[in-house]
Amino acid sequence: MTMNPPPSDLVQAAVNALQIRVWDRADDPRFRLTIYEPQRDGWKVGSVGGLEFLDYTGAYAGLGPEHSVLEFGSGMGDACAYIASHFGSRVTGVELGTEQIERARERHPDSLSRGYDFVQADFLNWDPPQCYDAVYFLEMLPIIHDCRTLLEKIHRWLRPGGALTMSDIVAGPGLSDEDREFLWIEDGVVHNLPSRAERLAMLRDVGFQDLDVTDITQKAVTQQERILEESNRHKEAIVEGVGIDSWLNWVECANVYGRFFVERKLECLRIGSRRA
Repeated sequence: MTMNPPPSDLVQAAVNALQIRVWDRADDPRFRLTIYEPQRDGWKVGSVGGLEFLDYTGAYAGLGPEHSVLEFGSGMGDACAYIASHFGSRVTGVELGTEQIERARERHPDSLSRGYDFVQADFLNWDPPQCYDAVYFLEMLPIIHDCRTLLEKIHRWLRPGGALTMSDIVAGPGLSDEDREFLWIEDGVVHNLPSRAERLAMLRDVGFQDLDVTDITQKAVTQQERILEESNRHKEAIVEGVGIDSWLNWVECANVYGRFFVERKLECLRIGSRRA
C-alpha cells in the first residue's frame, strides 16, 4: 500500500516542536562558552553568519534611521539590538518560542526606546502591520518545510526595491538520506533540504533579483572547529551546567556538522537580493 505523506502543516508543526526544543536550550553553557563569548564578543547570535552577516545586511540594504527592518527567528533579540544600534534602523523581531521571546524581553527591557521590539508569532501564519525596507534571517529556511510560501510572503511585505538578506544552509551532492535523518533528529532540519541551485532558483521564481551570493562554508568549518576547541576547554563547566550526556551530544554534533561542511555535504551561503 502506498502511504501518502503527511500534510504540509503537520510537517511544519513537527519542525516547530523540534526547533523549540533546540532553542529553549540556547542560553545554556554550551552556547555561551563555545559560541557567544569566544566567537561573538558576547552577542547571543549563534548562527554561522554571525555578526559579519549583520554588518553585511546593513551595508547591502543601505540601512539608516529612516528604514524599517524585520527579522525572522529573532531568538534572544541580540541581532535586532545590533542592527538598531549600528545602523539606527527600526527593527521588529518575530520569534515563535515562548522561552526565547521571554529571554529577549528580559535581556532588552528598554528595546522600544532603543528602536526595536519583539513579536511572538508563528511567522508562517502572521501578517505584519506594515511593509519593510529590509527583511533578514540567519539560517531559518532549513527548518521551513514550505519555503516558497514564506518567500512569497516576504516578497509582498517588502517595499519596492527592498532587500532580503539571509545566511542559509543547503544540501551538497553527497548528502545521504541517513545524513538528512541525523539533521532532522538533532536540529529539525527538513528532509527536503534543497541544493544551492534549487534554493537560488526558488528565490528568482518568487520575484527576487540581483542575487548576491557568497559561499561561507569555510566559515562554518571554522565555527565547528572552534566549538570543539572551546567544548574541551570548558568541559568541566559545561558538564556541571548541563550534564555529561549533553556535553557528549554537543561534541558529537560539532564533529558531524564539521565533517558535513568539510566534505561539502552541507554548504553555507550568504545571500542578498532585492524585490523588483
